[in-house]
Order: sequence, then C-alpha cells, then structure tokens
Amino acid sequence: MKSEEDPTIDSASESLDQSEVQTLVELQLSEVDMLQSMFPGPRELVVDDPSVLCDLRDFAEGRTTLLPPHLELVINLDVEKGQLSMSVNLPHQYPAVQPTVFVRSQTLSREAQHRLNQDLLMYLKTIQEGDLCIGPAVTWLQEKGGTFFEDYPQMENTEDALVETKDDKFARLWIYSHHIYSKVKRKDILDLSREFDLTGFCLPGKPGIICVEGRTQNTEDWWHKVRSWNWQKILCKKREEVNISSDQDLSALRRFSTFEELGSENNIRVKNGGFHVNMGDVFRYLEEHECGYVFKDYFGISGRPT
Repeated sequence: MKSEEDPTIDSASESLDQSEVQTLVELQLSEVDMLQSMFPGPRELVVDDPSVLCDLRDFAEGRTTLLPPHLELVINLDVEKGQLSMSVNLPHQYPAVQPTVFVRSQTLSREAQHRLNQDLLMYLKTIQEGDLCIGPAVTWLQEKGGTFFEDYPQMENTEDALVETKDDKFARLWIYSHHIYSKVKRKDILDLSREFDLTGFCLPGKPGIICVEGRTQNTEDWWHKVRSWNWQKILCKKREEVNISSDQDLSALRRFSTFEELGSENNIRVKNGGFHVNMGDVFRYLEEHECGYVFKDYFGISGRPT
C-alpha cells in the first residue's frame, strides 16, 4: 500500500469526494474482472503491478482511505494475420474520463500503427461519456485490427525503412513533464524511441525529463504520439534543429549513442522513495553529453555538479 504522499494521486481525483472515487474504482474493477474472464491465459492480460488490484479493492470496499496508484495493464490479442498489444492506463476518474490506450504490433508498419491508433481513438470518442470502454475497444480491435495488416505492407526491417525516410533536418527535443512514474509509459517511451530510431534519455520521477534526437520527421512523429497520452502536464521546453545532407552521417550530430532510462547505473542518486533525483547529478550527466546549457532552460538557474 502506498503512503498518503503517493505521487500518482492526481489533482482531478482530489476534486472528487471519496464515495465518488470509490464508485468509479468499483466500475474499473468490474471491467477488469470481465476482461480476466475473457483472457485467462497468463500472457493474454498482464497487470503491471498486481498488488494495485488488491489495493484498489480495499479502497473501493472502504477498508482504506488511501488512494492507490493508477491501474495499468496490457492486453495481447491475436487478430487475423497478426498480433496486437494494447497498453492501458486507467486514471482514478475513469470511466468518467477517457483512459490512455496505445496499440502496437511487431509486424505492423509505423504508418499502419499510427492509423490504427487514430481510428481507435475516434471510435472511443463515439462511446457515451461515463461508459466503460476497454471492453468495447478490445471488441473493436478483434473485428477491425486484422484489416490494418491487409491495408498496409508489413515491416520486414524497421531500421531499413527508417533510413529511407525523406528528411533533410536533424532535431533534438527537450521535453518536460510534471512527473513520470508510470511503468507502462516508461516502457512505451523506450519502445517508441527505438521504433523511431531516436537517441537520448528519459529521466523518470518528479519532474520528468526526456530528450530525443534524430531525423526531424521521426522526432515529430514520436512527440505527436507521446503528448497524446494522459499527462498532468507535458511540454516541449526546447527544440534544436540543423539542416543535413541526404548522405550525412547522423552519428556525428548525436549527443547520445542510444536511448536509455536514467538511474543509478548512470551515477544519478535517487532520494525520497525513488521519485526525486539529485539535480547536481543530472547536471553532471548533461555536461558529460555537452548539453549542460539546457539545465537553465528547465529550471531557470545554472547547474552545478555535486
């Protein structure tokens, strides 16, 4: 059970009284029960942290007044001609508000994945506000998902396709988020960055900081997807961009050799339960990658290593 200072408690939930939130959580749990009966296999429906389910039940049944973290799960579906994986994050206010849903497949092209997620989002908007929608989303994917494998060519080699992207600019985006705690979001950020051939880093905690660099079109497509997720606050603090020639080696422009999530292995000390990092260590890391100048853009003061 999380403490009263649990950072995943959102301000919108705090505006509701406990009985209203309990009712919403009860609805979430009833939908999860239904989904578990539909997908009993161990790899069909995967709850990110099973203890959250127990904590939510305790909250819904009045055994505690402490609000647990959001429920996060992944549903793996076999559809005609392929497989789909749907990541779901349920805010405490769901189903009064829409959940965060993102679908991916190892064998769909990037264009097909983008179109699939756009069409799914449009479908979810047709569902009456306040109604449960994860079950209907699953049904929609089971009925429509296979068509995206038919309408778009499959990606036999993602890296080769990315190299062929027509783009004459290189960009580096510096993203600020109020916080990044969700394990599902963190995994999706890593996966998307690799999918779009981007390098950089993600610093989880409060605040959350992300840097991505690569071809401009790839950074824009990545940012379009990430900012569409459910965030308390997220914005692009700084954009750097340079022109490149068609045959230019991008590695010479990159400040980072890969995309990674920062932590203790980068000698960044974490305090207060793993959600706040030592800013002096962050500045040192940025300096090591010739990016110390952005510290002031994020925090309004010049950095100093500790």
